Amino acid sequence: MNRVVFIFLSILLIVFPLTIENLENENVNYFELVKNITTELIHTVVKAQVKNPEEINFTNDQVALLKIKLDELEVTDLEFESNLIQNYESSIIQINKELNRNLAIYEYREFVNEFGGIKGIYLNSYDFLNLDKMSSIKAIIDETIVNTLVIDVKTDHGHLMYDSNVQESYEINNERVKFNKTSLEELKTNHNLYLIGRVVAFQDPLFAKTYEDSSVFNSKTNSIFSKNGQYFLDPSDQKSRNYILNIAIEACHLGFDEIQFDYIRYPDAVNNHLVYEEESNFENRTRNINSFLYEATKILHGEGCLVSADIFGYVLQSESDNGIGQHLETIVKSVDFISPMVYPSHYSNGSFGYKYPNRHPYEVITAALSDGLYRGTKVEQLRPYLQGFWHTSEDVRLNIKAAEDMGLDWIIWNNSSMYDANYFTKIES
Repeated sequence: MNRVVFIFLSILLIVFPLTIENLENENVNYFELVKNITTELIHTVVKAQVKNPEEINFTNDQVALLKIKLDELEVTDLEFESNLIQNYESSIIQINKELNRNLAIYEYREFVNEFGGIKGIYLNSYDFLNLDKMSSIKAIIDETIVNTLVIDVKTDHGHLMYDSNVQESYEINNERVKFNKTSLEELKTNHNLYLIGRVVAFQDPLFAKTYEDSSVFNSKTNSIFSKNGQYFLDPSDQKSRNYILNIAIEACHLGFDEIQFDYIRYPDAVNNHLVYEEESNFENRTRNINSFLYEATKILHGEGCLVSADIFGYVLQSESDNGIGQHLETIVKSVDFISPMVYPSHYSNGSFGYKYPNRHPYEVITAALSDGLYRGTKVEQLRPYLQGFWHTSEDVRLNIKAAEDMGLDWIIWNNSSMYDANYFTKIES
């Protein structure tokens, strides 16, 4: 469908239902007013390319047109006239956000239909300017079925990989600029890619050390909590939540199709000495994780991006949140997609009836994902991370086959972004 036609139809579907209201001033036929200026509004929205809705306001000519229409309707109440214009501007912003959401869904479905689903690999963004690494990644994309890249926006180390305007980034000095909107657009366009921006959420050593009041505190050591070099932010802390969300919004404006939150959880540590703003129990943990994701999804939809969340593989089997706030039945309601990390090497011996799960990638992944589907997760929502490390090429192919045999999209994870083209050849049986 032509993009402009799609936008036009969306406006017709959205504008009129939103603007047929019962107004106190009986002299005003609001529907007629909307009808008379629809052409100008369509021109404004298309010209703005349906992005950055906060920038779409009435021009002086449009305000003048509104006033003329109001005069024709013999409206003399200046306060009412002003409120009508302000309310209509507010409606247009909301309409444009809804357009962005619909357009993001439409473009995603068009991509999936054209390329047969999401078939992705992870690119460690510290390598984005490494010519040899990028050459090998581009070769994989151009010569195999891979059509999606997951790229770090905010890394495990707390670094931002682009030039940010978020206030805290100046104070932390955490920018390690590797890409910008132009370079991402060139990569996306030249290789027909679906781009996912990975935002590491509540694990951030730099933010935690700079803003200790926003961090998880260890009362036993009388210091902020750390584990194996990882520092966690308190998911109930508003400053932390705002910081992560602002980064996600900037990432969306860079041109990513989707924002993916990783480490969207509490620390996986059995420690009775950890201190949070709110008591750490199932209700509070799941509420804080899901309220963040729900808010992020609503806002990012309005900016034109879809949203996904990485979760531990065992979340598909566990009916509790395992102390980290990830609970399957609630988290799937907060985002567009979930990506459980179903790495066979990460399951304990005996899992799914296999003494050594890592030796049975097809069977283990099939069993794990089956549990997720059995519990009500939709096929189109379930997009697993598959193991691209510590495995032979055949093992990786079996990972992929397990997902595809269930009708699922997939992403291969390798922290060093080292991939073999043989990973992506088809296994028939």
